[in-house]
Amino acid sequence: MINHFWVTNISNRNVSLADLNVTIKAYSSANLLDQRHYSYTYEQLEKSKTTGSIANKSDKIKVREIEPEIMKMNIPFLRETYIPNRERSIFEIRNENYDELNVSDEQFAEENAETADLDTKPLIIKERS
Repeated sequence: MINHFWVTNISNRNVSLADLNVTIKAYSSANLLDQRHYSYTYEQLEKSKTTGSIANKSDKIKVREIEPEIMKMNIPFLRETYIPNRERSIFEIRNENYDELNVSDEQFAEENAETADLDTKPLIIKERS
């Protein structure tokens, strides 16, 4: 007895197989004879492959003879790996003091007194004719 019927969607859009009432997501494969997810018979799938929606959408859906390989990537996680957080930052934070920026309020007011006068004047002076 055959226990697999793999179909692969090779398009960038989800494809609906109307006669099977199923949608295959973009760039994914599905085993339509998987009893945990689908309840099709092999005859239904063969009919759809020859004259149904699988045949009609053969430019988007391909029937596979062998199942796809699923590659699992095992990335080891070391507990000693340095993960930055607020206490252990990868940046050194320094509070530097610049003499140019140490200005008293009176000095600042004296340096910027003329700009205060300009704020009270209108920006555009209209000439009256």
